[in-house]
Amino acid sequence: MPEPTQLRPFQREALHALEHPGHVLCVAPTGAGKSLIYERAAARPGARTLLVTPLIALARQQASRLRELGLPTHVGTGDPRDPPPRGRSGVWIVSPEALQSPSALATLAGWRPELLVVDECHCLWDWGDGFRPAFSLLPELVSRYGIPRSLWLTATLPRAARAELRRRLPSPVTELGAFGLPRSLELHFVRAPWVERAELLLALLRSRALAGPGILFASTRQSTLRLTRLIAAAGRSAMMYHAGLGSEERRATEKLVSHADADVIVATSAFGMGMNHPHLRWVVLWQAPASPLALAQAIGRAGRDPLARALAVTLWDDEDFRLWEWTLGASQRRRDDLNATYRLFQEGGCRSRALARYFDGEHSGSGNCGCCDACGRLLDALHTPEG
Repeated sequence: MPEPTQLRPFQREALHALEHPGHVLCVAPTGAGKSLIYERAAARPGARTLLVTPLIALARQQASRLRELGLPTHVGTGDPRDPPPRGRSGVWIVSPEALQSPSALATLAGWRPELLVVDECHCLWDWGDGFRPAFSLLPELVSRYGIPRSLWLTATLPRAARAELRRRLPSPVTELGAFGLPRSLELHFVRAPWVERAELLLALLRSRALAGPGILFASTRQSTLRLTRLIAAAGRSAMMYHAGLGSEERRATEKLVSHADADVIVATSAFGMGMNHPHLRWVVLWQAPASPLALAQAIGRAGRDPLARALAVTLWDDEDFRLWEWTLGASQRRRDDLNATYRLFQEGGCRSRALARYFDGEHSGSGNCGCCDACGRLLDALHTPEG
């Protein structure tokens, strides 16, 4: 691990705050090194760390990294009856749902963790309202089990969600960092009616614009199947990834992606969350997402290599938002998120700046950052096929 003098300011501040009882909310860009904070904290002598993570694939990656660092690590996401690491110290990685079982909670009470880490904590806001309600119960663990320190990590947490989390945690709560997108990431928002979208996607995939490996995000499993077939018929190698695949299929795909052996990954939105794949050069969203948070998460999958240009393209039209309205139910918050997304797509100017204002407020600045004013260049690239 790097020496303390090599830490970034937000990492030093977070580690300093965790030296004392209290709770830290850290928002920092994708690939900025948020995981190093809990790796350092968990390495302290006698530390007992409960790491809550949203995806089994991410848990496997985290466990591999922690074991490389020599830390006793146990992954209990699949079987909540499994105990945490033996002895007084170690890291127990668990999903929110597995943690809510009576046996897991009894084990938690006996093990008495000193630090709770919630990775990708935006899931409390994004998934806790109906989809995976176990996320919404995590803040209460701090008081219920007397956990003296907690660390909440994400690249994307709206201001309202930050305020809500601060209210639910005991004092003191330290908030660090700010929203940001990779500097190497170029954003494009291309208006494409549904009747033209498949043709436009194929033109992009045949052009220099989407050279190299990348991800195409779709909203449903059925869409991933249809788009995978479409891409394969157009002559590019494509593979699917969604929660409906068997564990062996998912592991095989993860391995191919991690070894840079995959060309086009057609996936639902959870793929790649929190994972470091710097070789991915582009991301395409097949349709507009339902929230600015979902948009920021998806486009942040690319651009992790600061020395290489990366591209994020969102295909959209008004019809996308009408389709999302059917899924909102009675949730006013989800409706507000959809309206905020629609305004972001409709307004002119720099969408990167608009996202920053959504997450961090008006103090985040204005003007054009230069990363997303080149849609004309993107469309021109369609006339320059690879060859």
